[in-house]
Amino acid sequence: MTGEQAPRLDPASLHFITRRVSDTERAAVAVVLAAQLEQESGMLGQAPGHGVSAWQRSQRPLREPLTPGHGRWSRPAL
Repeated sequence: MTGEQAPRLDPASLHFITRRVSDTERAAVAVVLAAQLEQESGMLGQAPGHGVSAWQRSQRPLREPLTPGHGRWSRPAL
């Protein structure tokens, strides 16, 4: 991060709905959540990538343009 510390996660502040959570399990959950919090905090303010989006890829032409001519496409006579 840029000079700021990510907020610390106190394992004692976690509330578990599951019964009989051991101190080791509580600490493991706290470590995983703290790592996720640090990662998310580090990504704040970053611009998203500027690659080709799925929307842009789906807008590409599906076939070559139709070119009229002998032996090629022609509109039906009415």
